[in-house]
Amino acid sequence: MRVVSHHDADGITACGIICQALLRRKINFQATIVSNLDPSIDAALDPAVPVIFCDMGSGQPDIVNKYDAIILDHHVPVGEHKNIQVNPHLIGVDGGSEMSASGVAYALARIMGDNVDLAGLAISGAVGDKQKMAGPNKDILDEAVRSGIITIQKGMKLGMGPLEKVLEYSIDPYFSFSGKQHDTEEFLKEMRLSGNIESLSQDDLKRLGSALSLLLLKKSPPDSVDALFGDVYLLNKELIKDVYDFTNTVNSCGKMGMPGLGLEVCLRHEPALKQAEEKRFGYSRQILDALNEAVGRVKDIGWVRYIDIQSSDVTGAIASIVIRYIMPDKPLIVLNTEDGKVKVSARGTPQLIKQGLDLSAALRESAGVAGGSGGGHKIASGAAIPIGRQQEFLDRLNTIVGRQIGGQM
Repeated sequence: MRVVSHHDADGITACGIICQALLRRKINFQATIVSNLDPSIDAALDPAVPVIFCDMGSGQPDIVNKYDAIILDHHVPVGEHKNIQVNPHLIGVDGGSEMSASGVAYALARIMGDNVDLAGLAISGAVGDKQKMAGPNKDILDEAVRSGIITIQKGMKLGMGPLEKVLEYSIDPYFSFSGKQHDTEEFLKEMRLSGNIESLSQDDLKRLGSALSLLLLKKSPPDSVDALFGDVYLLNKELIKDVYDFTNTVNSCGKMGMPGLGLEVCLRHEPALKQAEEKRFGYSRQILDALNEAVGRVKDIGWVRYIDIQSSDVTGAIASIVIRYIMPDKPLIVLNTEDGKVKVSARGTPQLIKQGLDLSAALRESAGVAGGSGGGHKIASGAAIPIGRQQEFLDRLNTIVGRQIGGQM
């Protein structure tokens, strides 16, 4: 089998689940992890070899229909498909919030054998895609808890390790001192706290939580505190126990051009762990540096805001941080010129979705007009367009979003 998957946390964990399931059935495979599915994949695939597409394919029938394929996806299906397609949208389940690609992969793995120990990967993928623990996600989580695969604790969703490093590199939640070593050290000095976060007493954890909440509420919407407190999932079968550390590590490997390293973590290959964790902090630094430079260049064009950056693969992360913690009232578009094309990441909020925003439809139409392609979820979508067509894309996108949330033609 060939396995082709997306390079974010959900895609890599989905790939990890399928690869584990194939290994256990003694089925040979080769895995390929890509940033987006486009016709260039044809050079890597043999039409005679069956393909499993993970976290992609439902929106690209023109590509996947060339192959004997199984599509394990959670994006909104588009067009006519000739292959087997496993997608929650096909049975009335919201793939944007209640089942990720890793959850779909896990559903198949459970049929293939005794693979309940892979539930931690499925939940990590859902966490990576900022999904709710509802519907099928909740079913997977409940099964994992019953089986001892996951332990749930209440607490702060910051991960584990040295306080100064955990806080300085924190992106979600994003604090005023994130990315600034001196400011982080001053904050901890004022709080009289040091050591590893998991070693703090309950009293110290409460003091820290209160202080961080106040920092968030000074500059961000009230729901930003939800990113700080809640259920913490401990992955009892994985190399990295805290789900937020695990998800960020795997995602960082993919986004920094080493998705195979993230896949090794999902395959529980311990020698890969140290290098993978270094990628986590390296990617956080990359995001924070690009964010500090980009925020001052946000442009408002009516119904949307956009930032044009020259950076590596941090567009989605920057879009998510800015709209959640800095400018939450309008959709945010991040344009990143790289490898001869313009990569686009778009983010909305639950409130904007209630007003009618559908970024998946908006990016599909506006990117198509500009000679590219796009799609995804209502709240988070991506696209790729040719260089030089940015203004055309933005003008059409602004019109479409205005029609969606403002009722204007």
